[in-house]
Amino acid sequence: MKMTETNTSRVVSLFTILGLLISFQVVLNTSYTLKPWEDELISLTSSTNFFKNLDFLPSNSYENYSYGLTSGILSAVGGVIGWNLTQSFIVTRIVNFVYICLLQFLMAIYIFKDNKKFNINYALFFSVVSILLVPWWFSTMYLIAEVVSTLIFVNALFIFDKNKKLSLFLMGSSVIFGKFLMIIPSLLFLISKFKLSSFKKSFFNSLFYIMPFLSWYFLMYLKIGTEEFSSYLNNFFGTLINREDSGVQSALNFSINTIYENLQKSEVSQWTTASVIRAALTPLVFLFVYFKNRLLFYREFGVSFTSVLLGIMGTYTWFWVLTPFKYIRQSTHFVLIVIFISLYLFLFSNRLSKSYKYLLLVNISFFLSDLSIVIAFNIGILLYFIFNKKQKLIFNSELVLIIFLIINLVNMNLETAEKDKFNLEFYSCEVDLFSEECTKDYLLDSYN
Repeated sequence: MKMTETNTSRVVSLFTILGLLISFQVVLNTSYTLKPWEDELISLTSSTNFFKNLDFLPSNSYENYSYGLTSGILSAVGGVIGWNLTQSFIVTRIVNFVYICLLQFLMAIYIFKDNKKFNINYALFFSVVSILLVPWWFSTMYLIAEVVSTLIFVNALFIFDKNKKLSLFLMGSSVIFGKFLMIIPSLLFLISKFKLSSFKKSFFNSLFYIMPFLSWYFLMYLKIGTEEFSSYLNNFFGTLINREDSGVQSALNFSINTIYENLQKSEVSQWTTASVIRAALTPLVFLFVYFKNRLLFYREFGVSFTSVLLGIMGTYTWFWVLTPFKYIRQSTHFVLIVIFISLYLFLFSNRLSKSYKYLLLVNISFFLSDLSIVIAFNIGILLYFIFNKKQKLIFNSELVLIIFLIINLVNMNLETAEKDKFNLEFYSCEVDLFSEECTKDYLLDSYN
């Protein structure tokens, strides 16, 4: 028996509202369990200074527009609003997460509003839950830029066919206003789209990619002067070349032995099996699905396989081959692409076969929070696709996915409830976020 379209819409609305409420509970509980971390205070104070007086100056450790500040202003917009309204670190964290979800929601509407399968409930629900699937999603609450920079890049890929100038501007912004590591996939994408046969047009479009860099460096020059700006460039590029975790030294001295040594000294040996699968295997499975359906996806979304391949393999190769430490949060730069585009294809492709839909869902299942849910999910979707050959089941595949994601959210909430909570009320910070007392109190608590 099939549901009527009206009844299906009501059920979807009910489950998406339930999922959003549980998501908020997960975010709220997590905000109390995140230990104070110096990077959070640095990002909050430097971004607050920027939006108040255009100085990118944290309360401790760094100078104005220091080359050591690795998260750009886009990472903390919500946090700045939350802090200035409430002077509460809890609210600051929550509002920053909401800001990033809102950013994703608006971009999804812009990209898919004319798609035949577009559903506002799906767009809202998956804008939130897709972020929560990212293994290091709570970095959004620490106000650092891995998630937001990659999120902007992913959506820029889909915007390119609609608006090339906006897409390239967003890609440039993801680098200079987000995380500089995004220079790898975004620059590779830009080069792949540069056509010598239409040199003037390609060059003109490229200016929109460069525009965020020019505006940021021009503002920096005005704020710190010629001597300090020259010092910044020397320090930034000197650090980029000489710092071990940048991967440049590995590239200059590349060999099979270099790859082995980097793997040996990295954190990978301490990872769980699930983490290794997420960071090493799921990108390859996803690329296989995209390659097999590359013509279909290009017709439907205007995103070529080459664009997706470069977007993932640029940072994937850097992470697994060149960087020696392999901090798990750095895998966000390609793992998020896998999650977001997989869900885009599943939700908005009109002709993707059931077998490839199934494979996409199996791949996504590795990002669920518990092995028992992964197993139940895979059994559930397998049975669904077997018994739904004639499309006579009550639920559609999208609703089945939503139900299992809600189960995953409930489990995340239960796991978070068991974690220790930290006191994040610092009177000195409420009085003056930039005071030495605030820095001392916050950092003292982070070391306890």
